[in-house]
Amino acid sequence: MSHTITVRLRKRLGGEQRRALRLLACNPFGLTEAIMHLHGFTRPMLATLVRAGLATVQSETGKAIAVGRIRITDAGRRWLEEVAKSELRGPNRFKNFWQE
Repeated sequence: MSHTITVRLRKRLGGEQRRALRLLACNPFGLTEAIMHLHGFTRPMLATLVRAGLATVQSETGKAIAVGRIRITDAGRRWLEEVAKSELRGPNRFKNFWQE
């Protein structure tokens, strides 16, 4: 049995949250909570993404254990696209060029 929970929260996201969304966007089937934890993401930070509606968590019950799988939502993909567009238009678009 699986359950999907999504709650909306309006809040600006930080760099770690953007990194988590980018990682989820690269994995069409999502990632388990354990894998996200190995990448350095905490439960409260991941919960922020879920509450913002940018990710969902599904509980998948196997023979012996239950595993939480995190997936990016369509809203999360749109948010990443908007961030990428604003980074190209923003004042820091030449930042890496001048630092080299």
